[in-house]
Formats: sequence, C-alpha cells, structure tokens
Amino acid sequence: MSICCKAIRQIYYNAGSGYTVASYMTNEDLPEEVKKQKNGNYGIFQAFGTELPANEGLDVELTGDWKPTKYGMQYSVSNFSVTMPTTKEGIRTYLSSSLIKGIGPAMAARIVETFGEDTLNVFNDSPEKLLQVKGITQKRLDDILEGYQKSSSIRELMMYLSPFGVTPAKVSKIQEKFGPAAVMIVKEEPFRLCEVHGFGFLTVDQIAVKAKHFRADDPLRIKAAILHIMSEAEGEGHLYLKREDIIERVEKLLNHNKDVSPVSERAIRDTGNDMIHTDGSLVCHDGGFYTRKSFQAELGAAAALVRLHMQTGIAVNVDRILRKIQKEQDIILNAKQQVAVKNVFENPVSIITGGPGRGKTTVIRFIIAVQEALDKNAVILLCAPTGIARRRMRECTEYPALTIHKSIGLTGEAGEEEWKNEQPIPDDLIIADEFSMVDMYLADKLFASIKSGARLVLVGDKDQIESVGPGKVFQEIIDSGVFPVTVLDECFRQEGNSTISQNAIKINKNQLDLVFDDTFQFIPASTPEEASRKIQKIYRKEVLQRNGSLEEVQVMSPLRKDTEAGTDALNLVLRDIANPKRFGYPEITNGRNTYREGDRVMQTKNNDEVANGDIGEVIGIFRKDQKMVMRVDFGDGRVMEYQEEDYWPLTLAYAITVHKAQGSEYPMAILPMLPCFRWMLRRNIFYTAVTRARERFIIVGSKRAIAQAIRTDYISRRNTMFGYRIRKIYEAILEQEKSA
Repeated sequence: MSICCKAIRQIYYNAGSGYTVASYMTNEDLPEEVKKQKNGNYGIFQAFGTELPANEGLDVELTGDWKPTKYGMQYSVSNFSVTMPTTKEGIRTYLSSSLIKGIGPAMAARIVETFGEDTLNVFNDSPEKLLQVKGITQKRLDDILEGYQKSSSIRELMMYLSPFGVTPAKVSKIQEKFGPAAVMIVKEEPFRLCEVHGFGFLTVDQIAVKAKHFRADDPLRIKAAILHIMSEAEGEGHLYLKREDIIERVEKLLNHNKDVSPVSERAIRDTGNDMIHTDGSLVCHDGGFYTRKSFQAELGAAAALVRLHMQTGIAVNVDRILRKIQKEQDIILNAKQQVAVKNVFENPVSIITGGPGRGKTTVIRFIIAVQEALDKNAVILLCAPTGIARRRMRECTEYPALTIHKSIGLTGEAGEEEWKNEQPIPDDLIIADEFSMVDMYLADKLFASIKSGARLVLVGDKDQIESVGPGKVFQEIIDSGVFPVTVLDECFRQEGNSTISQNAIKINKNQLDLVFDDTFQFIPASTPEEASRKIQKIYRKEVLQRNGSLEEVQVMSPLRKDTEAGTDALNLVLRDIANPKRFGYPEITNGRNTYREGDRVMQTKNNDEVANGDIGEVIGIFRKDQKMVMRVDFGDGRVMEYQEEDYWPLTLAYAITVHKAQGSEYPMAILPMLPCFRWMLRRNIFYTAVTRARERFIIVGSKRAIAQAIRTDYISRRNTMFGYRIRKIYEAILEQEKSA
C-alpha cells in the first residue's frame, strides 16, 4: 500500500546504515490504531526505513506496511518516491532539502525567485540559465548540476537496492564506480556490482533475480560466482585454488537454489577458460588458478625480493664497529645477536626472528647504530604493518617509525588502496618489524618500492598468528633457504624467568602443565555470560587501582561477535565501567557503535594521517556545518575530526581481538578462553595473546579450552607458491651467472 504525505521532521538518522525515523502528515485515512496515537487525529504518523526523505514540507509517496513497534503503530517503508513539486514554495523546499548538495535555503530562494514554477524545467532542459542567478558561477553551476544528477541517481538506487540490505555507503560506492550509468548498470548488468568493493555474489545474485532476464547459466553469472569463490579463498588465506576445488565450490554456490535451473560443470569450465584466455581475469600457472591480482602480487614480490638480494658489492665487515658500539653502550650482545647484526651488512636482505624478550629490539638499535657509524648521512626507515606496531617500535627503539602503508604512499581501505609512489623510496636501510602480519599484497608493494643498493631487514616472530590477508609471507621467506635467517632464542628481559615467559615457551612446545601464580592467573568460567561478568569485575578493579589508566589494562578475545565473550559485547559492558553515560553529554551512533566523549577507540583502516590499529580517545562531540562531528586524539599531536559519513572505520577499543592486538604490549592483559570458541582455540592465537602481556596475564574461562588451544597446532594450509617462486627465480639467476 502507498501513502501520499508531506514530511514534517526527521526524528532519528543513523549515518552508518541510513536507517531513518521521521514524521509525516497525510490527508488520507489512517488506521484507527494510528488515529488514537498522539496527533493521529491530525493525520500525523511516524515511518521508518532506509534514507527516508524528511525535510519539512517535502511531498513524498511512501510504500510499505503498518507495523506495531515499541513506540506504537509505525509505517515500515519498503520504497518511496519524492513527488516533484509544482508550486514555488514546494520547489524552494525541494531544492533546499538535503537531496541536492550545493544548494542552501538562500540560494534556493534566489533560484525560485528568478524562474518561478518553471525552475525544475530549467534544471532539466536549460541548466545554463542558472548562471543568471546571483552567486552562481560556472564552477558552482557544475557542482549544483552534479549534485542534482547524483541525488536523483542515488535516490533511485536506494529505492531499488534497499530491500537487499544495501546501505547508503555502498550505494555511494556504486555511484562513484559507475557514474551517470549507475542506475542502468544495476538494472541491466547487475553482476557488474561484483566489481564494487563490498558486494558479494549472493547479494548481487538476488538483485539479478529481481531483474529476471538472466539465465542460470549466463556466463556473466558464472564469472561473478568464480570471482566470488576466489575472493572467499583469499579470505581463507589462499592465493590460488586447484581447478577441481573451484568447480566444486562454484557448483555448490550456483545450484543452492532449487527454484533455479542447475548449472552444469561444462558451463563452469567453459566460462573459466574464457576468463583465462579472453579477459585474463584468471591465470593458470604451475597447476594453480589465481586471480590476475594475486598472481601478479606473488610473482612480483618474489622477483623484487630476489632482485634486492642478488645485488653485489655492498657487503661490509662491521666487526670493529660492532665491538666499539658494544663498549660505548656497555652492552654485550650474545653470539646470535652479533650474527644478526653482521648479516644485515653482509647481505642485502636478512631475516631476524624470535619471541618476545629475545633481544630483537636491542639488535635493531645496534643495526641503526652501525649504519650511522658507517654513513651518518644514510636514510633509515623503521616501519611496521599497523599503527600499534609502529608506535611500539618507535617507543622501544627511540627512533622514528612509520606504518608500511605510510612509508610507501599506500592509502585507502583493503581492496581499494591507492598507491601514490611512482618512484622508489629513498631509504638506504629498511627495517620492517612484525613481518608475520604482512600479507602478499602489502609485501609485493613494499619490495617493489625499495631502491637498488638498499638493505632490507625483516623482523618478526614466526610463531605468532599468520597475516589476516592471503599468503604466509614471513614463513615462506624463512623456509625458502635463500636468505640468511637468525633465530634469537635467549630471553633477555629481567622478567625472563617470569611465569608469563615460561608459559609462552610451554605453549609453543605443546606442554600443558602451565604454571599459575599472581602474574599468570586462571579464573574459572563455564559460559560466555559468566566469563563476561568476571571480566567486568576484574576490569573495574584493575582500572581503579591504576587511577583510571585504560592504556595499562587491555581485554582481548579471539572472537569479535556472536558471543558475550567477544569484543563487540565486551566493549559495551566495559565502556559502561570505564566511561558511563552522563546526563547532558552528546552521543553519536554509526550503526555498530555508539560513541561518547572519553571513549577509547581504534581506527580500523589506513588513511593519510591515522593507521589501522591506532588507538585514541574521543575528546569532543559537537555539531559543525549541520553535521555531527567527533574529535579523536590519537596522540603524537594527531587530532582527527570525523563527520557522520566518516565514523565507520572506528570501533570501541576497551576490548580488541587478538589479531588486532598483535604487535602491541600491555602491562596487563585479560583473555577469555571458552570451549565455544572452537576453531579459534589455536596454539598460535593463544601464544600471541599471552605474549602481549608484560607484567600480568589473566585467563577467564575453561582449562579444557586452554588445553585444546595448546594441542591445536594449526598451521594454516594456505595455497601459496611464494617460497617456491623465490627459489625458482633465485636458481634461474644463479644458472644464468654460471653460463655467462
């Protein structure tokens, strides 16, 4: 059913999801239950839906159904259209609404005063006439027309796609990707939506079914399914799949709906062959099927790394310099640490690995000191994959450090990064820490950015969790046998014999007899709810004892959602302890989270100023230029302002996942460990969590879950040939040199 009505005001709007609640007035007859509600007798009612037009006086037609809610009977809107106004007042209201960016109330009044009831015809047929209006220059006209055309396109896309759960943010991405052709592409070529980051095959397939003119075995549908399967495989850490695996997965995906004609294996094979031989979107190499992007990254990274390593004439004997620096600093390196330093200056590429407290930071300091002694003008780069790891690297070495993304000019979110560097980076010595976190794509870009003649040092802990993105880069570089690798295994921390260090070693050696004392505690809990209650109690006590210092107490969890012991749920209850709601203080919602002044938050995507993993504090929430703005202090003088549409990369950080904690260190850490975590009960995850704590570590949960995690030596079976390609390229170059 539809209702023609006039917008009164917006009651609620969520910038993250586009969810809107607004009030409207109609002359049509309303249900008796609605009439009994406040102002119902006057034709006033409330409606909710996605991106509803709510500017006062706007004429709209809403399509949907009446639904009982806790606020009374409301109209659930599935579709809507803005009724194009015909009166001067209606046109002025329409132009000054948020539907058209670039036109405010004053400008709208001047335009209507000039063209009257013919205004919209001018916009559609003779837009150049708008230059007659005072204040409209050619540039402003271009902006207004772009806003006018874009707004109508976005509105049409929202109406068409909102039933499929497509958010306004994703609609904007469609508009940016396809421009003026966006509406036509969505309706006529819906599988092209798979080209837009964030659109999976299942959502696009639903939209295509709505279009109704696609056969089940249409090559565009099969191609989209194959690319979806390849993307899923990347999410599992794979760079390639075998042919049989692709066919099996694609058949299952395409034929899950019994109402749709089944797709044959032959049709899948034919489409796959076309993708290889016609458009090159798939690559078959050495028995593996890659996307073009993943193949280029794997091959390119291997070639670039070997190129760096095969440089000649840069080996330097640093024995004398190293002895001198040890004497000056009154620090004697052990034998393996000395080998690690010497390897850096005897080889263009070298690897250093070891657990926490094994002297990696000391070695990095000595590498820097030796380089500066050799050449005081040398340019040195310290970098790490995340904001947390960068910050800790800088604090430990007392030397400036950047994220890898920042150092090579890589910006944007995963899958849509923009690489700004056209020339190699100028650094003579590059030390990259926490390299076990680096995936194939980032490694490829880093290695390609390094100039000839530079030295590269990769540092990390090979026993920690593998990268979130595809590949096993650090492990395969070590296993390739091409580069010198130093394993640091002697503990140097004063607390080296502490229970935390002892238990970390036991975990790595598959030993179940962990030692529990005041520094490594176990508190039993049988359910996620019980674990949450006990974590809250511990957190309240510890934060109070540390004078409210949130930086010193970090809660971690292997899981983010779907459990009371995951970070999503824990963040809400811990925030109410550390930063309870206060009367009169504003809050902001971004769909997943509500933020308050004083909140501890984490950036989850890289941009020019703030890195993925950086943690800050919300220091202000206020209105600016008719939008709510949140100000966040990330330290180091970096204060960022986030407008409504920019909140999404932020998340609360009272509790963070173990993956996000990687590269950091805290005086105290708390970890739930429960049988319901299942596949996340893995040795490398548990080891990574334990080694984040410097002074005290508390486990809340089940000893059965602890034992399961220690026993589960899950070495990710990731399909990658990176190490193989390194060896093949290296051997081919050696063979060429022999023949020369």
